[in-house]
Amino acid sequence: MPALIVAYPTTFFAPPVPYNAAAVDRGAAIYAQNCAVCHGADGKGDGPAAASLPIKPADLAQPHLFAHTPGDLFWWVSHGKANVMPPFDGTLKPDERWDVIHFCRARAAGVIASGMGPAVSTIAAAQVPDFAFESGGVQDTLGQVLAEGPALLILFGGDAPDARLRQLGAAQLKLIAAGLPVIAVGLNGTSVGAATNPPYVVGVSAKVAAMLSLFRTASDGGETELMLDRNGNVRVRWTASNVVPPETLAADALTVARFSGSAPNHAGHGG
Repeated sequence: MPALIVAYPTTFFAPPVPYNAAAVDRGAAIYAQNCAVCHGADGKGDGPAAASLPIKPADLAQPHLFAHTPGDLFWWVSHGKANVMPPFDGTLKPDERWDVIHFCRARAAGVIASGMGPAVSTIAAAQVPDFAFESGGVQDTLGQVLAEGPALLILFGGDAPDARLRQLGAAQLKLIAAGLPVIAVGLNGTSVGAATNPPYVVGVSAKVAAMLSLFRTASDGGETELMLDRNGNVRVRWTASNVVPPETLAADALTVARFSGSAPNHAGHGG
């Protein structure tokens, strides 16, 4: 006999709010105001009110979050859960509930990504939200880039990793042949892509930088490199201590390009 799966009226809803940096930014503020008191600032279930509750609040920074559809989460946020979590359908508008769900899922995706290594993963579990960026005076979005195939997303917290970016720039033809564009983003404030910058550095808003910081840890060193499939899922992760030569990037890109291009769990546009 097949196992029974509990479903709610919203279980298979497709979120009407795009999964992007703007939604994550709004959701972070809503979470801080309405959820952190129980779930904690980092989502680990250790908020100041948690100790007084009969059931410990869920750890929202763990992979188990993805065992539930966005629609399941929307139902629980709307109607409450286990007679402990209060309903928010009278407090938050529907779009606000989707925003906080997108924030929680992005944060959990960042935690999953931080545990990934330099081998290509066959599991799509850590989706980076869509975001807008500027390069050479031209506006673009991650989603538009990924429509063509995989991409290498480089995140840095301090000075741009000049030597690495110039190495990749010198191998541009190899990367183009492998269908691998490179997007490098500085997370300390707004980064501006200018002619004097190393190759691939783009400009982003502060909210985009804040969202992408969820996918980088302090122990990563000077940079974090994430290879994304066409749905924005992190498939390979390198840090400053184990970056690989462009030839390896090109080979991995060809592998990642073979993964299915089926629709992601959330709609997404740049924000």
